Amino acid sequence: MLPTSAIFSHLRRVLQQAYFLQYMSPKELDKLMTCLRAVRVFKGYEIIRQGDPDDAFYLIASGRVSVWLNKGSQRVRVAGLRSDEYFGEMALISNEPRNATVVAEMLTELFILEKHNFDNLLMKNPSIAQKLRMAHEQRGQMTSNISNSVVHS
Repeated sequence: MLPTSAIFSHLRRVLQQAYFLQYMSPKELDKLMTCLRAVRVFKGYEIIRQGDPDDAFYLIASGRVSVWLNKGSQRVRVAGLRSDEYFGEMALISNEPRNATVVAEMLTELFILEKHNFDNLLMKNPSIAQKLRMAHEQRGQMTSNISNSVVHS
């Protein structure tokens, strides 16, 4: 296992690459990192389920997940994510139900930022909140396009 300082440095680099965190100061990022909680889930575990309420943002420390959309009776895999990628921020921004299901493809370790910390650290920062809302609109259009192609396939 990496020493704590190495994990912290790696985590900071990964978080700084996220489109909505890249403009946070080092001090703000450090505060965010202290709010992260580590969890391990097993293959097949549904981390989030389409239609569920928002509750957290997830960063993949190790492992892989797949992203699924339910449209009518069809369930379609639309993406795969791996270490150092993240998911779950869109529902936290919109305060709408989850728009996809995310399932662990193998033993997966996650860092979780719960909704109240997400809101306090990110949504109360006007410049970050604005970037999040813009990204939400763009991702919403992409998800809509995917959903429409599922229906017409």
